[in-house]
Amino acid sequence: MIFYGTKGAHLKSEKVSVTKCAHCEQQTTYTVSIFGRYAYLYWIPVFPLPKKGVAECDNCKVTLEPKQMDDHLRLKYDNVHRDTKTPITYWIGSLILLAVIAFGIYSVNQHEKDVIEYIKAPQAGDIVEYKPSDFYSTLKITRVENDSVYFAQNTYEIERQSKLYKIDKASNYTEEVYGISLSDYQKMFDTKEFLDVDR
Repeated sequence: MIFYGTKGAHLKSEKVSVTKCAHCEQQTTYTVSIFGRYAYLYWIPVFPLPKKGVAECDNCKVTLEPKQMDDHLRLKYDNVHRDTKTPITYWIGSLILLAVIAFGIYSVNQHEKDVIEYIKAPQAGDIVEYKPSDFYSTLKITRVENDSVYFAQNTYEIERQSKLYKIDKASNYTEEVYGISLSDYQKMFDTKEFLDVDR
């Protein structure tokens, strides 16, 4: 269930002088109050919405929205509205999302750099991802000797490459191993027979 919606909070109140209240016809001041609004997802503010505000006569307590104000009061209201800053906390959800995206991009780029090194210099324990059929599976490098790389094969396959971690268990690999040359191992990444390698 997704919880989303909008909320508001009082940001600022400021007294302003006017020539006369149009309602009570008294020389008085108005209190201009500005309210911030934001959209939230799971109670976390995601982004701000336009600020709203009202002006209240300090004498008769009549409350006016901007469209009800005369030109003099509207000018003073606009000044208070403009000077009221939107809290940075109203952007926290967007900032978190951007941080997650940035970290994801960094992780992908870093993994791609790591894979280049892993292919050049394989080590025992490296997990190679490949697609032997319509499903995905893994090979575990058991040892590297001279110019040869030796593997144990995973006896399980899975539909999605992103879910390979579910079958990467020590008990799923065969005791029988087979080897190929280091050059063939590296070429199989070029030909996409091997898709990825993790260490």
